[in-house]
Amino acid sequence: MIKSAPTRARPPGTRANKKGDPLTTRSAKPLRTIIAAVGLTALAGCGFSPLYGERSVSAAPGVNESLTQIVIRPLPERQGQKLRQILREQLQPRGMAKQPAFDLEVHLTTRIEEIGVRLDATSSRANYILTANFYLNEGANRLIGDRVQAIVSYNILDEQYATVASQADAENRVIRRVGEEITARLAVFFHQRAEKPVAQAVP
Repeated sequence: MIKSAPTRARPPGTRANKKGDPLTTRSAKPLRTIIAAVGLTALAGCGFSPLYGERSVSAAPGVNESLTQIVIRPLPERQGQKLRQILREQLQPRGMAKQPAFDLEVHLTTRIEEIGVRLDATSSRANYILTANFYLNEGANRLIGDRVQAIVSYNILDEQYATVASQADAENRVIRRVGEEITARLAVFFHQRAEKPVAQAVP
């Protein structure tokens, strides 16, 4: 009679591989936590300030209040309408101030760049490129003028409906990225503006 080898007990939090040896499954999460902590420490040492949180740029005195005082001019076409809605959600999640002081003007340009070519010379992949030139005004004074660009890749499939859906998803993602970047730059501008020392009158 052949006796089978005794089965080794697996420690808690492990699973067996194909050979029956235990594999630890809890080590990945602490490792990711350590990497994230090291990354944040390095950024803090470089003077990095996050956009949100208690010590963030947007939490600086007057920044949120200034963002709510921005009037976002209407943008043409579907992309412009989507971007304007995203900007309103990010700049003014609780609504615009009753007495706005700033005016935001945005101009969009869209470009589709085909990057993948099949053997039959048809494209298999493309980049959706959205560029936004934006200007922040205070009355007749232009405070800042800047440009942001976002690129999202999508697949060009054999079925036309699937390609249309893929491109629509890329459009939504690229518009949101542009909106987030504009919001971040406006927050940084108001943060830096608030930190500038007020010039004292010379006696």
